[in-house]
Order: sequence, then C-alpha cells, then structure tokens
Amino acid sequence: MVWEWIVKFFGYFKNGTSVSSFSDGLGEGSFGWRHFIWMFLVIALAIGGYLYFKKYPKREKAIVLTLVISMFLVRFFHQTLRASIGVETPWTMAFPFHMCTVLTFLLPLTIVFNWKAIKTPVYVLSIMGGIITVLLGGYFSDRFLTFWALEGMAAHTLLIVVPIYEAASGKFEFNLKESWKVIPGILVLMGWATLANYVFFPNMGANYMYLVTNELPFGNQQNFFFFYMLIFALFFGLIYGIPLLLQTLAANRLNGKPKETISA
Repeated sequence: MVWEWIVKFFGYFKNGTSVSSFSDGLGEGSFGWRHFIWMFLVIALAIGGYLYFKKYPKREKAIVLTLVISMFLVRFFHQTLRASIGVETPWTMAFPFHMCTVLTFLLPLTIVFNWKAIKTPVYVLSIMGGIITVLLGGYFSDRFLTFWALEGMAAHTLLIVVPIYEAASGKFEFNLKESWKVIPGILVLMGWATLANYVFFPNMGANYMYLVTNELPFGNQQNFFFFYMLIFALFFGLIYGIPLLLQTLAANRLNGKPKETISA
C-alpha cells in the first residue's frame, strides 16, 4: 500500500504513446476549496514573510538562498527527467520556454549571482507570472496531488514571495524609475517563446506563453492578445502602485505626528 502511494506520488506512467504523471481526473478544478486554501497560503506567506524580514533583514539571505537553490535543483532534475523518459517529445521541448518556467531558473541565478541589471524585470515578471498561475489554479483537476503538482505550486508560490522578501530586507526596491526595464524583459521572453512556437517546433501545436492560442476563460482567437496586454498593465500598476501607496501613507503618518515640545 505504501509503495503504491509512493509510485503514484513520484512516478510517470505510459499511456499509449504518451508519458505523464498520475492523473485520476476526479478533482474539483479551479476555485474549489483546495484552490482557495492555496491562494490564502500565498497571501499569508507574502504578508507574514514581508513583516518578518522587515524586522529581521539579516535572516533573509540564508532562507531565500535555500529556497531558490532548492527550486532550481528540483526544477532542473524534473525537466531533465521529462526529457529523458519521453514526457517531452521531442526532448528539446523540456527546455524552458514558458515565462514562469524560464523564471524558475532565472530568479535563483539572479539572486545567487546578484545580477543587479536584470533584477527589476526578473522580480516583477516573477510576481506577475506567479500571481496569474495562482489565480487560474490549474493544479486541481485531480483529487490525488502528485509530487510534481505540489512542486509546481511551490515554485509559483516562490516566484511571488521571494521578490517580496528581497524588498522587505532592503535588497530590492520597486522603483518606478526602473520600471521601464520590465517592458524589454517581457519582450525578450515573448521573443524566446515565439521562436519555440514557430521556429524550433513548427506545426507541433506549441503554445508557449499562450501566444498562439487563447488560454483565457474569456475573449476569442482574434482579440486575446489585447486582453493579455490589459492583464499585464493591471498587474504592472498593482505591483508598483501598492508599494507607492504604502510609502505615501507611511510618510503622511510621520508628517502628521505632533512635534515634541521641550518644557522649561
């Protein structure tokens, strides 16, 4: 019984010509109770971690390095495994082409090697991609959650919370003057995904970054890219607007304090 559970939890299985992890199709889908729990946990980790590392900034480095290095190693192992056992056909499709998959590798490297020049686009796009994935909740089509489903959930959670922890410890700032760097960042990722869709894997149904076929629950095949741009603009505004609002409120609170008087 225990061995069967382990095999289901970690294993990949051949189904005809395809290879995939265990799936029972019995899940409640998006916006079920497990999806809401995940969203709540992400919010709690983001707020709780921000407050903790704001108070103890020196503890952030070791914890964040452990988290991102672990994410990188597990992701690297998983993508290599998928390539070697035939999950990805051809095996080169195991290379990262989706935005979030690219960032699960790029975010750890940026932190470990302190690549200051690309911190802004990497951190901001990590948050964007992570939030969109959490909101869509595509991990709950099965009742039984495999290790790889949980790994995907953990990776997208880290894409959101790690940049927030870096900001809390003073290593990064959501500076509006630097925000322009996010635009060339997303364009580079879109260009990389487009190469995969039309050059590396033509006529194979590739849809990296969902640039070929609409994956939104609204819109159609003619106007979906317009909605992509609206979603990007919305998250861009929130990511930079919320810190600016908090800074403004904090400044007003300090300015509103009565000045101390010295009595004779």
